Amino acid sequence: MKSDYTPLWISLCVACISPAYATEQDDTPRSPWSSDISIGYQRLGGNADSQTINSELNGQYQVEQYSYQASVSLLQVEKDGEEDKRKTEFESQANMKLSAQSYALLNATYVADRYGPYFDDFMLATGLGYQWIERDALSVSTEIGPGFRYQRPNLDEIDDDDLIMPYSVSEPVVRAQAKWQWRFLDNANIEGRTQVVSGESNTSVEGVLSLATTITEKLSIKLTGKQNYMSEVPPGLKHKDSVFTVGLRYQWL
Repeated sequence: MKSDYTPLWISLCVACISPAYATEQDDTPRSPWSSDISIGYQRLGGNADSQTINSELNGQYQVEQYSYQASVSLLQVEKDGEEDKRKTEFESQANMKLSAQSYALLNATYVADRYGPYFDDFMLATGLGYQWIERDALSVSTEIGPGFRYQRPNLDEIDDDDLIMPYSVSEPVVRAQAKWQWRFLDNANIEGRTQVVSGESNTSVEGVLSLATTITEKLSIKLTGKQNYMSEVPPGLKHKDSVFTVGLRYQWL
């Protein structure tokens, strides 16, 4: 395992110590729009063990006290000439500032997985957020609120090693999240997110840690590690799954 990741970390170290891309100062007002696209290598561990290529698109719009952000991730794998995985993940959130540090939010997530445990996995949640720290180099925020979760199982694909309970879920949930970002160098930053979704059927915990280093003004290398934990799983399966991703990110707006 160590030998698989060594070249990746060497590349990252080289990128970290390289000088940031120099740009001239510009007094042009900042656009309210920002977006980026990523493509890279992804490795899954835990109940699944596979390697593939994934792509992701992120967008954000911010004006006055309102902000909107959305992300779409696509994954498709073929084995022996046949489609083995096809998964689409979507997340969107709208924030409205209530004060200098607090805000109201509406969050929606949807996962469509053709060969996974759920055909449809949807959650809609609202709540309040608080920005504990907001500086150029460091930001820390937390969110909490009620929501609703709907999951429709993929009964055609259920097998002994599928991470699934074979029934539909339609229930109220509580969603909580903590998020932070630290720019420790002019051309490097690290960010993390922990999200807990708890309902009667299950409690899930997702932790994400990302490290990005700038190559040019718009191009960067990004390493991401993700851990997922579920409180209830079928007998014999692991409660935890992991995903490791390394790729290139291009900021086109």
